[in-house]
Amino acid sequence: MRRVAGFVAVFALTGCQLFAPFQSTVLRTTGPSFDAGGIQPPNTDLRIDFGRAQPGVIEAASRLFGAAPDEVIIQTECGAGTVTAARWPGVTLNFLDGDFRGWVVAAPGLPAGGLTVGTPRDALPPLRYQETTLGTEFDAGGVFGIILPGEDEVAQLWSGATCFFR
Repeated sequence: MRRVAGFVAVFALTGCQLFAPFQSTVLRTTGPSFDAGGIQPPNTDLRIDFGRAQPGVIEAASRLFGAAPDEVIIQTECGAGTVTAARWPGVTLNFLDGDFRGWVVAAPGLPAGGLTVGTPRDALPPLRYQETTLGTEFDAGGVFGIILPGEDEVAQLWSGATCFFR
């Protein structure tokens, strides 16, 4: 009986430790990755996919970027319709009818479709290029980018709904 009581006491004490909140020992050394379906936060299988509701996406993105958006604006004259844009430094998330529908990355170093802003043109994989009024645009499997006139590196990357005027 004493053995059982001792075992229960030890189990109860260690049980407190077993049910303590999980704290990861993995350091977050990388930022989010953007792709043709949305955003992949680091060190998790959870995603912020296109189609999710605006309030939850802004809340999740604010935690991911470490701050609330610098601004949230409504753009009424976009080809896709009225776009609500939430902007953080170098990142814009676009919403149509209250749902997450696109992103634009202008910050160097954030991976998007295997590419990053600032990548030199000669370091890009073979892509289909198109000259537009904005510059040289390309499609990398649903992630699009632009090289501005007179420049030789990627200036912006995006996927989904945007509000670019050509």
